[in-house]
Amino acid sequence: MARIVAVTGTGTGVGKSVLTASLCAALRGRGMDCRALKPLETGVRPGEPGEDAALLGAASGPGWTAGIETLELPRSPLAAARAEDRELDLGALEAAIAGAARRCALLLVEGVGGLLVPITAGSTVRDLLRRLDAEVLVAATAGLGTISHTALTVEAARSAGLRLLGVVLIDVDGGTDPGFAAENATQIAAQCGVPVLGILPHVGDARDADALAAAAAGLDVSSLLLPRPDPTGEVVAADRRHVWHPFTQTGEWRDETPLVVRSGQGCWLVDWSGRRHLDGISSLWCTVHGHAHPSLDAALREQLGRIAHSTFLGQTHAPGALLAEELVGVAPAGLTRVFFSEAGAAAVEAALRIALLAQRHAGHPERTAFVALGEAYHGDTAGAVSVGRSEPFHTGLDPILFPAVRVPSPHGNEAGSLRALGELLAREGDRVAALIVEPRVQAAAGMLTHSDRWLRDAAELAHRHGALVIADEVATGFGRTGDLFASGGAGIAPDILCVGKGLTGGYLPLSATLATEAIFDLFTGPYAAHRTLYYGHTYTANPLACAVARASLRLFDEEDTLASARRLAATLERLTSERVSGLPGVFDVRRRGVMTGIELRDGDTPFEPARRVGRAVTLAARRRGVVIRPLGDVVVLNPPLVMSDAEADLLVGAVAGAIEEALPG
Repeated sequence: MARIVAVTGTGTGVGKSVLTASLCAALRGRGMDCRALKPLETGVRPGEPGEDAALLGAASGPGWTAGIETLELPRSPLAAARAEDRELDLGALEAAIAGAARRCALLLVEGVGGLLVPITAGSTVRDLLRRLDAEVLVAATAGLGTISHTALTVEAARSAGLRLLGVVLIDVDGGTDPGFAAENATQIAAQCGVPVLGILPHVGDARDADALAAAAAGLDVSSLLLPRPDPTGEVVAADRRHVWHPFTQTGEWRDETPLVVRSGQGCWLVDWSGRRHLDGISSLWCTVHGHAHPSLDAALREQLGRIAHSTFLGQTHAPGALLAEELVGVAPAGLTRVFFSEAGAAAVEAALRIALLAQRHAGHPERTAFVALGEAYHGDTAGAVSVGRSEPFHTGLDPILFPAVRVPSPHGNEAGSLRALGELLAREGDRVAALIVEPRVQAAAGMLTHSDRWLRDAAELAHRHGALVIADEVATGFGRTGDLFASGGAGIAPDILCVGKGLTGGYLPLSATLATEAIFDLFTGPYAAHRTLYYGHTYTANPLACAVARASLRLFDEEDTLASARRLAATLERLTSERVSGLPGVFDVRRRGVMTGIELRDGDTPFEPARRVGRAVTLAARRRGVVIRPLGDVVVLNPPLVMSDAEADLLVGAVAGAIEEALPG
């Protein structure tokens, strides 16, 4: 697809059309395959061509159609569409522009008014440009008021991550004092930190292609003539020299071509070449509402304008305190206190300490054991690893771990697992501090599922023997299994709840450990009693992360995210059943909500680890434009909850094709 450069303005009537046409004519005069487009034009009578589109079409050369959509009233596209009882389709506009970009080397796209002009009820011109991964050129008047208007436009572009090529000042009516215009240009460059590419003089006859090209002769168009910068090679070289990646075999990493992500939009990641990749794993199971959601972006920018970080040790702030209140309002019943951390493993560490010390403060210092499930995974810090056992993640770490008591995973044999738990608690329950479980899905073990009935029975057994119940919902929380929290959906009330990953919608690292009031009260007493919870982190309750988390929680209501999650879960179930389950090499397809595991085997026998079948499927899927990641030879799908049915079809189709490629016959 061609490089797309959008010409936006500081407002209406600043000369965007003339600038776009001038640049197009000048670049074509230099031999570049450049075309111009006005995708949306208002104030155009039905059946008549748009004036701006006609100008851009003439500058683009014979046979080029420069218009897509027109509206009659000279208002914002949203207002004009509503007056005409129409609804503009942002996706259709994006597709049409992308189609035009495939027919040339450089596509200049003239916007409607400024960047923040609304196109639909929930999107602006800026959102359309983000979806197109367009670069931006700002058109501004050369006269009075231009500095402030230009600065605001530049800020709007930068806050959305759009690459600014520069500003062009335009002498719209031919009456601007050249010295004044030059002074404005100097001030804009200095104040905004953006290059001013020149001043476009007044064009008497905009229909004259030669006059348009001549007008642009004084502009610095080198950024348009040169290829768009691509630092992929530099990034990969620096990465291979210095970076140590998590859960990545270093020898294999050196041999493969990595994906270097530049930006994201919705369910898509974009690399530096402009190629889009469907995010099939929610950037490691945390992106909930999609990348670059306007509400989450806005919440982050607003908080950044106040303060980026303030300690939570001995003081508080609105984002943290109000988020705690809102979490309690949606958490399973009985959880009233919130302890913030950063990573999910840190939330588990806090839960283990709280459970152990709560038993001690309650007069049961002998209760020091933790019961965990076989194949459990609760994070990578020492305490979290101690209650997990997911090989090979934990191999060789025993010298730094504490011993935990394990019962078999309920996956595949719930009766046996429950029986083992009951026998264990009957035998030594008086020394157990807590049972820790991943409700509904043991995610990192390969998406091993169990029933809500097993979960309720296990929790009841633990409580009957005086043990606390810790629900680790770092992976399963925030809609992943179809309910906001899996434990609440299953009908259990844990004593301690750990959340993370999707808490901020996938924007920033933040986790939380929620506990009951009864547990919290056990830590309250005179200083000399030393019941203080001596645990915490520098960035506990970081205000930026908390502000985004609050916005993410609101989106669950405003956009009915759980309904989207349930729809997507049903779509994934249908598609995997139709297109994956019967493929050679597919042993099992497991799913709860959107959390899906596709286990690959040679008949009933696991593949030799050296074959790296899961990795082969992952690389084949990436060649098909889809990002997934395996757990051994279990291919995992865990997409953003807002993924459309069409995107889900693409995801499952790519995975099916990748399996067929990696395991032919």
